[in-house]
Amino acid sequence: METDKRSADLCQIETAPATGRMRRPGALYVPMRIGQELRSRGVRVVVRRLVEALRRRSVGGRPIATPFAPDAVLHLRPGELVRVKTLQEIRATLDGKGKNRGLVFTPEMIKHCGKEYRVFKRLDLMFDEYHKSQRRVRDTVLLENVFCTGAGLGCDRSCFLYWREVWLRRVDNSSNGGELANAAAIPPAQH
Repeated sequence: METDKRSADLCQIETAPATGRMRRPGALYVPMRIGQELRSRGVRVVVRRLVEALRRRSVGGRPIATPFAPDAVLHLRPGELVRVKTLQEIRATLDGKGKNRGLVFTPEMIKHCGKEYRVFKRLDLMFDEYHKSQRRVRDTVLLENVFCTGAGLGCDRSCFLYWREVWLRRVDNSSNGGELANAAAIPPAQH
């Protein structure tokens, strides 16, 4: 199934390669990858990509396009209560492509701005389905009962949305009696 460029930018799963460093399985990875690229894309494309990579490295690496945020790292743990920041606060953390360190803030996430949720779990490793590899992810969490509905994409996978800690604010449990103000974040059913 082919997707256009615009719809690919609306799905966090499809932008996964830019979110973090890939775990490379051993010393033979680079030669194997170059061989795969040569077979699938040709010599001209591979040489151009290598020259671009060397050029970036020689001028000091990639520039950091994501604005600095002093409260970017909250070290959130499962069960903690958080409030999603306002859309204006979140936009201040995004680069020109609507991403924070490679992770896209999708239009699907806007409806959660200002609402409170519990942290379901930290996201430290993720599997990149498109490149068949694992990626390390930092300062990112999953929130309870917050899924992508695939609106506008025609997708019904119901993937978790990935939340950078910089997009969230820790909420003091004692200030609201430890209960959620958001009806969408209902605790899981007891079995």
